[in-house]
Amino acid sequence: MLAWRLNLQLRMNIPPRATRTVFCVGSGPSLTREDCAAIEKTGCSIIAVNNSWQMFDDIYALYAGDLSWWKQYGSTIPGGRFRKVTANMAAAKSFSLEYRRYCGPAEGVNSGAQAISLAAESGAEVVVLVGYDCSLQNGLHWHGAHPQALRNPTQVSISKWQQQFLDTRKKHADLHILNASRSSAIQCFPRINLEAVIALLSSAVAQAPQTLLRRAECRL
Repeated sequence: MLAWRLNLQLRMNIPPRATRTVFCVGSGPSLTREDCAAIEKTGCSIIAVNNSWQMFDDIYALYAGDLSWWKQYGSTIPGGRFRKVTANMAAAKSFSLEYRRYCGPAEGVNSGAQAISLAAESGAEVVVLVGYDCSLQNGLHWHGAHPQALRNPTQVSISKWQQQFLDTRKKHADLHILNASRSSAIQCFPRINLEAVIALLSSAVAQAPQTLLRRAECRL
């Protein structure tokens, strides 16, 4: 029923609202299929960044900001199942995507940060980050390197992302952003244990954002 309703809203160009707690899932090397399966069982909306959509059977949205990414992978994305969003107008026109750009035209696009803004726009009260490593210490991505036609992270790009995440936190001052990544160099978001998040969201008190926030505050 939920999938049918989502498909109807997408055909009518009405972006469906997300759940109160949203998982934004990046492509950092710390991301695992086991964690993604547990996240999916919570029933919360999932916004996958770039290739991380492949880790799930069902997601709320895919956010990939770059035209080059869509040229490389666009033909492999199933149609109609979930929102497909980009920050590039040419990609939006060529691949029939939603255009959502939350940064200025002169700024480089950080798809992980943009996914947080998409969650905020979609009604999230709490955003939980997973796979947001923002570090080269353990590799490039959970899937290895992108093909040569695409850019892979460098120390320079990671330094820019750190500032963009800080800007995102300031932009969404009323949004509670918690970092549950297994490994992460991002310092501007409170850290929380992923098992604790999943246990709380799967329990009888589920879906109550305040419970997650209290747990995060204990770890500050």
